[in-house]
Amino acid sequence: MNINISVVVPVYNVAPFLPACMDSLINQTLKNIEIIAVNDASTDNSLEILQRYAKMDKRIKVINFPENRRTAAARNAGLNSATGVYIGLLDGDDYLDLDFYEKLYELAREAQSPIAKGLTKIHEGPESSILGGNDGIRENKFNFHGQLLSAIYSRKMLKKYNIRFHIDFFCFQIQAVYYANKIACRDDVFYNYVRRLNSCDSDIFSLEKWERLNLGHGNFIYDWLKSHEYTPEIRQLYLDRIKGLYFYGYNKLAKADILPGAKILTDTILQHCNCGYNTAYPQKIKRKIVKQHPKVKRWRYIYNRIKGDI
Repeated sequence: MNINISVVVPVYNVAPFLPACMDSLINQTLKNIEIIAVNDASTDNSLEILQRYAKMDKRIKVINFPENRRTAAARNAGLNSATGVYIGLLDGDDYLDLDFYEKLYELAREAQSPIAKGLTKIHEGPESSILGGNDGIRENKFNFHGQLLSAIYSRKMLKKYNIRFHIDFFCFQIQAVYYANKIACRDDVFYNYVRRLNSCDSDIFSLEKWERLNLGHGNFIYDWLKSHEYTPEIRQLYLDRIKGLYFYGYNKLAKADILPGAKILTDTILQHCNCGYNTAYPQKIKRKIVKQHPKVKRWRYIYNRIKGDI
């Protein structure tokens, strides 16, 4: 009997949250699933928790990395081990509605769709909110940007087009959306995202994190656009998203990293996506980048110009 869904769970130092994640998986109303947990060399007791759950439930397979290889490598290891008709993706510090996979698998089969998507509910302390967007996706599949984990993906499609994670979410997503002939959506089932202090969308980014995730994603998407056919409207949609990726992380840099980050971003704009700037004037680009940063006061901007820093 074929496995309906293989769920890939990358795990790195999420021990306090991992039991809730695993409980939401082993108690799914869709029982014919396999759970592939990839421990990315955690230094807490995440591996012990996974091994304990694996003894309790034979559907759980644990892959252990002796050295930290980051999330993309962990997800790819899980994909390579998967045998399900569809692939589900879950982070080790998040959890699912208990009927999440049953409803999405039912939708995918009925619609004969390679991607079936629910919604994301964000939990931050006692507050929660719901991310929408499904109506836009129903109108145009290319509106599926973000909320990657709120969907399941045909393993046959992923294998046929060699769709894998390179940096993380957006690199995988632009490929899957491009090759999917449709995306089916439903609004009554939720992926539960727990926002923590060091979550990928936390308030302060380091230079390393911004370069690796935001600039890395943006540059991958830009290179992908150059080698694949899109309508002018969809191409511009992705170019706008690239600019958003570049500046979203830049605007979260600490004050000490604003000027070094402006130089890095200017160089990136010159070499990759120009974000609508006139690349004949690099110094003007750098000044505009610094000036729009939310932490830069007018007097600080003028002071840095006088010093010749920008």
